[in-house]
Amino acid sequence: MSNPADGAAELTLTGEVKSIIFQAPGSGFTVAATECDGSEVRVTGYLATVRPGANYVFYGKWVTHPKYGRQFSANAVEEIVPTEEEGIVGYLASGLIPGVGEKLAQRLVDHFGLDTLKIIAEQPQRLTEVPGIGEKLSQKITRAVNKNKEVERLMVFLRHHRVSTGLALKIHRHYGREAIARLKDNPYSLTEDIFGIGFLTADRLAQKLGLRRHARERLMAAALYVLRQAAAQAGHCFLPTERLVEETLKLVNAADEEEPVTAEEVETALGHLVEQSSEVIEADGNWWLTYLHRAEAGVARELARLCRLERLEAGPKLAAAIGAAEENLGLKFAPSQMQAIEQAVQHGVTVITGGPGTGKSTIVSGLIQVLAQLQPEARISLAAPTGRAAQRLADLTGREASTIHRLLGYTLAEGEPVFTYNRDNQLRSDLVVVDEFSMVDVVLAYQLLQAVPSTSRVVLVGDKDQLPSVGPGSVLKDIIASEKVATVRLNQIFRQAEQSLITINAHRINHGSRLKLESPSDFYFIRLEDAAKTAKYVVDLAGKLAGTFGLSNIQVLAPMHKYITGVKNLNDALQKQLNPPSSGKKEYPFRDGCFRVGDKVMAVRNNYEKGVFNGNQGRVVDIVLSSEDEDLDEDTLWIDFDGLMVPYTRPELEELMLAYAATVHKAQGSEFSCCIVVLSTQHWYMLQRNLLYTAVTRGKEHVVLVGSRRAVARAIANNKVQDRYTALAARLAEA
Repeated sequence: MSNPADGAAELTLTGEVKSIIFQAPGSGFTVAATECDGSEVRVTGYLATVRPGANYVFYGKWVTHPKYGRQFSANAVEEIVPTEEEGIVGYLASGLIPGVGEKLAQRLVDHFGLDTLKIIAEQPQRLTEVPGIGEKLSQKITRAVNKNKEVERLMVFLRHHRVSTGLALKIHRHYGREAIARLKDNPYSLTEDIFGIGFLTADRLAQKLGLRRHARERLMAAALYVLRQAAAQAGHCFLPTERLVEETLKLVNAADEEEPVTAEEVETALGHLVEQSSEVIEADGNWWLTYLHRAEAGVARELARLCRLERLEAGPKLAAAIGAAEENLGLKFAPSQMQAIEQAVQHGVTVITGGPGTGKSTIVSGLIQVLAQLQPEARISLAAPTGRAAQRLADLTGREASTIHRLLGYTLAEGEPVFTYNRDNQLRSDLVVVDEFSMVDVVLAYQLLQAVPSTSRVVLVGDKDQLPSVGPGSVLKDIIASEKVATVRLNQIFRQAEQSLITINAHRINHGSRLKLESPSDFYFIRLEDAAKTAKYVVDLAGKLAGTFGLSNIQVLAPMHKYITGVKNLNDALQKQLNPPSSGKKEYPFRDGCFRVGDKVMAVRNNYEKGVFNGNQGRVVDIVLSSEDEDLDEDTLWIDFDGLMVPYTRPELEELMLAYAATVHKAQGSEFSCCIVVLSTQHWYMLQRNLLYTAVTRGKEHVVLVGSRRAVARAIANNKVQDRYTALAARLAEA
């Protein structure tokens, strides 16, 4: 056993893992008690594949932990393949080989002896000689053993560059046999290809592979990453040159090394980037990802096309149709509703915007009735960004509605989304109504609008005062600001809605006024200044209200993921409260927690192959382990997304999170019977008026604000909205 001074160069340590003291299920970070030359050593690192009873060579260095003392910090590991029968049984039964437990492993070794691993590698067809192993299980065992060999080879390559085992496993899952070649060619591809890997991680690998800090390739990769993050995290369609250079410099000089990269070097790299990459466009001093430039220009072009054609003029026929619609619906349209319907009939594109209780749903129902009177054979398409919003639209109108993706008939071609209905194959519709349009980003808006025929009317319904779309752009806000599209602004709150303090307070928040509180009512504010007490109260309250409203109809909302009052901590506590472990209830360890049958979960990225999109909520309905089902190559969780049953294997679980609590952004477009909104000064910089307004308007029957009076006051007073870099309003004004 090597025994140099702490902090020396990379060393090796060989020994047998006696026990796993700790292992984080998600990251694979492990603390292992290892016997080396008769002494027990604590080995730490991202060692997801190590198991008790196996022998390994660990690569790393000695460190001193302030609590646990001297231990070996490993950045890579190689297994010493066992040569004794007992060791082979332990290897096969470790859990790395799906479907093979200790008993089956023992039968394999009893049959093949010391040649077991050689038989698996060179003559896998012979595995069927062992009772209980069919052809499918034989193939599964062989694939798993070969797969682990590939992981080992990748880990050996990455060992020299001090890359963790956890990252090695992620890289292998994505690239497979091509991993080493892909990393040598372009380590920065990790940031685009592997969910959860950022520039700094890829940059460390690139520099260990020999790329200089001032290399043009490094600066180009950093600038491209900044543009992608600006779109994904902040919703920007472009960045001005000054802002792009500034953010790129922060990234490449993050280590605060000597001889920092200069602005001139970044500007030079940008010139080469636009010459060498089709992914980036520079226009008038602004830098765009090409697909966003194309989408925004396309939205402006398609709206101009749809607005140009004249529709039915006002006259006796229209008046008669409106009267008939009022009779069928059993109501009298208010002047603002009448105006909205007339505008929608007379114009190619109409925007209807207003807060809760202002009659948007009545207008849509009335418009459908009017068009049915004017064009009995009219084809009407109703859509919304999310499944929940589409279902609500269907319930309100009594007609079929779908998500925008389903309306356009999305499919996959070579892993990329393709829409059946597009510019060349347009929708067969005379009226297209899209609800919750504030949620629609610029890319989806472009896909939708180019699929609408020039003979169709388009009605875009949304609340301009809500948070903007999760994706890039501020489409609804920009369309209204351009003043080029017929827009009806609804301000009147109707009598029935006036009885709801949810509606009243939503409008008071939007106008910067103090909350109105009464008891009993459908809106409450529970004042708690201490963050820990706030979190505990929210969890206890959710437990009580879930019994009244049902688990799927209650939603906790918070501004951020971090801190004790954030989504992450609340989800862990709410899972224990609302879906506790019990005998017979299946659960699956992941990250530093678990998924359990019955858990409420949310997708955190688009997966076109599965038909699941960022923000979709579902329920875990089953957990099937590959060791229990020989038809499965990997452990699988089955998620019910509003009737759509979707399988997620272990590597894909990165795309899911618990959803008992969610950020307000993720809840856009959804309504719940009951919402509990957490407001703490811990989330000070996120406390904004449009965030609180959006949160409150998610609740239909019951809303409870829990938290600090100061936090509530801050949110109501702070009307400063983080503007996004977009050019759609200007494009429309010039169209």
